[in-house]
Amino acid sequence: MSEIEEFYRLLDSLKWGETVLLEHDSLTSSVQGLYYIIKWSMERNYPVVVDDFLDTFYLYATHMKLAGFNTSILNNVKVIKLGGKLKVGDIVTRLPVNEPEVYEKKYAEVTGSLFKQGKVINPVLGFERLLMFTNSNQEILMELNAVLEYIGNEKRIAFYIINEEVIEKSNPCIEFLLREMATTVIKISKKESRTVFSILRSVNNEIDGKEIIFS
Repeated sequence: MSEIEEFYRLLDSLKWGETVLLEHDSLTSSVQGLYYIIKWSMERNYPVVVDDFLDTFYLYATHMKLAGFNTSILNNVKVIKLGGKLKVGDIVTRLPVNEPEVYEKKYAEVTGSLFKQGKVINPVLGFERLLMFTNSNQEILMELNAVLEYIGNEKRIAFYIINEEVIEKSNPCIEFLLREMATTVIKISKKESRTVFSILRSVNNEIDGKEIIFS
């Protein structure tokens, strides 16, 4: 079995309602993971809705293109832009991140409309950048509580791709809280020239502790 088939098998084992946390550091690319999550979704006929905080999706798309991936698959990805201005994919709406109460209310309206159309795969990119702008622990808890509200929502599987170094520098407690909330926690790391996906914890015992190594 190839590493891509193994990764797809992992994704197939996830349950609707899960929130998956993918952690990486600044020297480990998570582009490969996002690409195959989107490709797997499309092969399974699952619509993809990306939460794009502060143009992070543009950064991923650029790295994908330079790495030789077929970025045409991004054209039909629906995008909820939270801050930022660079266009990638099919933008559904643009929301301001400097007004949390406003964007959380409008975000709920937009996702509610999308969920009525069926189940979706929901990669969340740049969430750690949003947390850098919080001014207090109370604001951090408000943002994390907004994540908590969607855990268990069987209309989606969410993938939060997080740069753990950014989290550690801003507030180390955030990573622990995100890990606690997530149903599956995956560590993306480098081993020489290879990328390793290690399942640190999962509600599914069949995948808990497994590793997938991309050459």
